[in-house]
Amino acid sequence: MNTRVRNQSCSLSQDALVLLESLPGLFRSGLLSEYVFREQSHALTVLHGLNEQRKTNTLCDVIICVKDERYPCHRNIMAACSPYFFAMFTGEMRESHEREVRIDGISPDIMEQLIDFAYTADISITQENAQQLLSAANLVQINTIIQACCNFLEGEMDPSNCLGIHCFAEAHICVELSEKARVYVIEHFTDVAKHEEILLLPKEKLIEFISKDDLYVFSEEIVLDAVLKWVKHDQKRRIAELSDVLQFVRLPLVSPYFLFDKLDTEELLMMAPGCRKFLDEAMKYHILKDRRMEMSSPRVVPRRCMAVETIVYITGGEIYNRNYLNCVEGYNLENGTWMKLKDLPFSRCHHCSVVSEDMHLYIAGTLKNSIVVVTKEKVVVNNVMRYERYLDKWIKVASLNTPRAKFAMAALDGYIYAIGGFDGTSRLSTVEKYCPKTNKWSFVASLAQPTSRIFAVGLNGFLYAAGGDVDPGNSTMVDAFIRYNPVCDVWENLKNMSFSRAVSGLVTLKGKIYAVGGITEGVYSSKDLECYDPDTDVWTCLSPMMESRFDPGVTAFNNQIFVLGGNDGGNSFYSNIESYDTTEDKWKVMASLTLPYGRCRFTAVAMGTQQT
Repeated sequence: MNTRVRNQSCSLSQDALVLLESLPGLFRSGLLSEYVFREQSHALTVLHGLNEQRKTNTLCDVIICVKDERYPCHRNIMAACSPYFFAMFTGEMRESHEREVRIDGISPDIMEQLIDFAYTADISITQENAQQLLSAANLVQINTIIQACCNFLEGEMDPSNCLGIHCFAEAHICVELSEKARVYVIEHFTDVAKHEEILLLPKEKLIEFISKDDLYVFSEEIVLDAVLKWVKHDQKRRIAELSDVLQFVRLPLVSPYFLFDKLDTEELLMMAPGCRKFLDEAMKYHILKDRRMEMSSPRVVPRRCMAVETIVYITGGEIYNRNYLNCVEGYNLENGTWMKLKDLPFSRCHHCSVVSEDMHLYIAGTLKNSIVVVTKEKVVVNNVMRYERYLDKWIKVASLNTPRAKFAMAALDGYIYAIGGFDGTSRLSTVEKYCPKTNKWSFVASLAQPTSRIFAVGLNGFLYAAGGDVDPGNSTMVDAFIRYNPVCDVWENLKNMSFSRAVSGLVTLKGKIYAVGGITEGVYSSKDLECYDPDTDVWTCLSPMMESRFDPGVTAFNNQIFVLGGNDGGNSFYSNIESYDTTEDKWKVMASLTLPYGRCRFTAVAMGTQQT
């Protein structure tokens, strides 16, 4: 009976199936229907199964041999995980058909971890194995492990190991990790220099770091100390390399007290060949402070972290209808902003300003009346003031012996010189110098003839003066170019400029003197630019300015000359600025930079200062 029932059940099932298939509309004609089933854990299940086979050496078709250890596994699993093994097993090398394959350059425990990863997708990275794993993964080209090791090492990075991580990553062409470690070293060099890794660097790698402008240190003393420690770690071999490394230390920016102490205590600075020139350069920088702007060495350029900002200070001047100004503005070249500074106590025009060796701004003379000497024709001032930038305050210092306007002022070897000019009735030939330490003016050798509208600069121990107006009645310009020797207290004639004029500015860049624009006889403004080489006593004509400007402000820094504002010869005033690139011999109008308002007969000087 049971058999009959079973057969009947099967018969009903078949009949029911036939019946269902014959029902109209159950599967509509012409339409395809599909259900895709995906088992999410299938891949892991298969890997688990294959790993179990590996552990029991079931269906394994290759044995990877590392030293004395043997690891049975499946070729296609290793080939799917590693391009290295794929090339080995599918190419024409003997390993493609040999049962046993030997791998060199990897330790057995690291190889075992790589094989485990191929079957499980899991791997344990620790401080002890991270570098070995990365090296091995790099060899067998398992990029996921390489990236995982890089992420781990980045997380473990600190001042004691960042140099090692950088060098290790660089050797294994892990570009991203290498760059991150390099940036870490640059940004934390003060702490990095305290640890042993820096002592183990090769010379080239140490130079690579200390030569960077963006190396972050509170002072250059840290860099010098690091170099000296590096040398002393292997002094017998490295002392011959000291000069190669020392050239990238910015010795002029090291405190003079620190430097002198090092010279007393560190004999290797004096013993090492080739170092003397760098020490002499630093001494010159500290002793001859007013010549710093003339030094073109890369070692006098502060690192970016030292936050030196260059400010162009603009004082006084004249606007329309002969109105004189007492305003002072500063332009920050680093962030491109103008700032309003403390006004002068009274208006100034045809005055002078200069930066002293101790980085103070001095302003002297003018035609405007205040603390004045009254003359028959005009009022001329002998007042001199110093600007305290940290207090934003003007302080009166000793007055000139002679009231002056339309004169020249320049700094040289710790003194400030006032040259020629106009006292309200006549042109002047007298020259006087100011000592900031004693706060006194004293006369020195006079010019050969009275001259106003003269300009001067100090360079390499000499005072240079150019052009000017010598005729008290008819504005007669001269092409004279003269030099003052403060040691002998004498003026001497040099090669004249190419034509007579009262130049608009005289500036120095990289040991050369540039005469900019000016007013010629007949009261025409000049666009000309000439360059004087003191070594050859030769003037060279360069590209002319783009605009003709009467009495603009002129200053120079960073291989560029800037001509600001000026007058068109009538009642219109320029507010734009032209710049000249000495490396390209080209002028351009600076579209993004203009004066707050147009003016002429003002002063413009650039001064680098440490941010506070």
